[in-house]
Amino acid sequence: MIGVAEAAQLIKSHPPTFKSVKIATDQAVGLLSASDIYAPLSLPPFVQSSVDGYAIRFHDLDVFDVLSLADEAAAGCSKVFSLKPGSAIRIFTGAPVPLGADTVVMQEFARLNPKGVSFHPRPEKKGMHVREVGSHIKEGELVLSKERRITAAMVGHLSGLGVSEVEVIQRPSVAIVTTGSEVMEPGAPLSDGKIYDSNKAVLSAVLKEHGISPVSATHVPDNPEQILAEIEKGLEKCDLLIIIGGVSVGCYDYVVPMLEKAGVTKIFHGVKQKPGKPLYFGKKGSKLIFGLPGNPVSTLVCFHLYISSLVQSKSPLFLQLPLASDFHKKAGLTHFLRGFVNGHQVEILTGQESYMLHTSTKANCLVSIPEAIETVNKGELVDVGIF
Repeated sequence: MIGVAEAAQLIKSHPPTFKSVKIATDQAVGLLSASDIYAPLSLPPFVQSSVDGYAIRFHDLDVFDVLSLADEAAAGCSKVFSLKPGSAIRIFTGAPVPLGADTVVMQEFARLNPKGVSFHPRPEKKGMHVREVGSHIKEGELVLSKERRITAAMVGHLSGLGVSEVEVIQRPSVAIVTTGSEVMEPGAPLSDGKIYDSNKAVLSAVLKEHGISPVSATHVPDNPEQILAEIEKGLEKCDLLIIIGGVSVGCYDYVVPMLEKAGVTKIFHGVKQKPGKPLYFGKKGSKLIFGLPGNPVSTLVCFHLYISSLVQSKSPLFLQLPLASDFHKKAGLTHFLRGFVNGHQVEILTGQESYMLHTSTKANCLVSIPEAIETVNKGELVDVGIF
């Protein structure tokens, strides 16, 4: 059995291989860029006014008491204006600054009269409210680096640069297989000794939260042949296969030997953590395989800790917060506890057993207590992951 840090490093050392594709920029939010993108033009592409006001020569304010009004420049106007000494041009936000003008005075400070316009108070310095070419970004400058997540702001920035398509790394195709002869589909009358399948629903839902619809989500009983058949089907059609249940060491835990029979190479099996100790990770060619313990909380915790980064989900926020009350555990396993950040401290919720999914509906974080630690006192800082 290995530690949490080693498990994370082993997964990181076997990165997935996903294809890239060109898509419309406005459809790329949340995906990773497949290549560096450089600005195809400068922004602004012309000298531009940042306010509604009057374009002037700053030096003219020392020579003339009143500037004559020569013309008007609106945003989107393609006419090239040239400003003569002693004159001003009415200008609006986003319009090209006339040739010869070097300053724009806000309209609030303009005083119109029959002879033209004067300004009170006069502008403080030359160049006010003028956006120079490339003051936002210059042509050829790096806009987006390879494998950076594309945010809504980046979509807007690229669109403003005229970039209509971007090459992105495709999200992986994911197949889900849940196991267990005790499991029934929700909606049917519950038979004696049976439980409803929540794992398939919770994993499908958390994938959809991250923009992925599983290519398949199936259930099989604890039967070696059926498990092997579903593993082989899943490997044919997905980049990432997630199997839930049957990965421990019980008499009916057939998943690991069936993975071996299907040609999957085991990277590790078993992590010193609670919940999720029987976690399995393997690989076949470029395909990644995870075997998660059957309890639904273990499914969620293992997904957040080890799989979310592979499916290009938003990275969790990690921080340290004081604990709201004392906590005790045995040494030997890293504990991941469902918690609730309340103000400037974190509370560990009651009901931490791995079958108690109800507690997860109240939680907004996971609290990590390292394997060697037995006691954390109230007020001590603990590591918190906001997922």
